[in-house]
Amino acid sequence: MKHFLTSIIFVVLGACFMSLAPAAQATEKPDYTIVQSDDKIEIRDYPEMLLAEVTVMGDRDRAANRGFRKLAAFIFGDNKVQSKIAMTSPVMQTPKSESIAMTAPVVQTPSNDGRWTVNFMMPSQYSKETLPVPLDPDIRIVETKPYRTISIRFAGRSSKKNIGKHQERLTAYMEANGIKILSGPEYAFYDAPFVPPMFRRNEVHYRIAQ
Repeated sequence: MKHFLTSIIFVVLGACFMSLAPAAQATEKPDYTIVQSDDKIEIRDYPEMLLAEVTVMGDRDRAANRGFRKLAAFIFGDNKVQSKIAMTSPVMQTPKSESIAMTAPVVQTPSNDGRWTVNFMMPSQYSKETLPVPLDPDIRIVETKPYRTISIRFAGRSSKKNIGKHQERLTAYMEANGIKILSGPEYAFYDAPFVPPMFRRNEVHYRIAQ
C-alpha cells in the first residue's frame, strides 16, 4: 500500500510539473555552446551577456534570498527609464516603470569575506543603453565578455550537501584531466521553488581558459 501511494504521489507531481513545463521552457536562458561533454560534465563557451547583479552578505541561503528579492523587485518594475517623445515644443521626457521578463538561471558567486554576488541574465532584447535603470542603488548592470566554463549539471534540492557532492565530483574530474580554473565556483539555479526537486536543474561552474 505504501509503494502504491508513493507511486500515486509521483504521478501527481509529474502531472503538475508537466502542466507548468511550457512556461518554464519559455524562460530565456543563456545561449551557450557545448565544446566537450562527458556525462553530466560539460565544457561550455558563453557569449557576452548583460547582467543585473547585486552583492549581499550572509550564508549562501540567506544571501540567495536577499539577492533574489532585490533583483526580482527590479525586473518586476522597480526601475525607471526616460522615454523620449517626438520633437514638439516644448521637449518633454516622461519617466515610466517597465517590467522585465524573467530569465534563468539565478547565479551565485562567493567571495572570501562572506559576501555573495547574485545575478540574473537580462533578456537579449535589451542593450545596456535600453535596459531600464534600477532604482535600487545596490544593483549593478554589467556587460560580460565571452568566457568558457567547466560545468556539472544535477537535479535535486539546492542544499549544501547536494551542491557539495557535485562540486567535489567536478573538482576530481578537473584534477584528473589537468584542467586549471581561473576563478572560484559559481552556482546556478534554474527553477522556481514549486518545481519538484527531481525535475530541478542546478549547476556548478568554474571559469577556465579558452
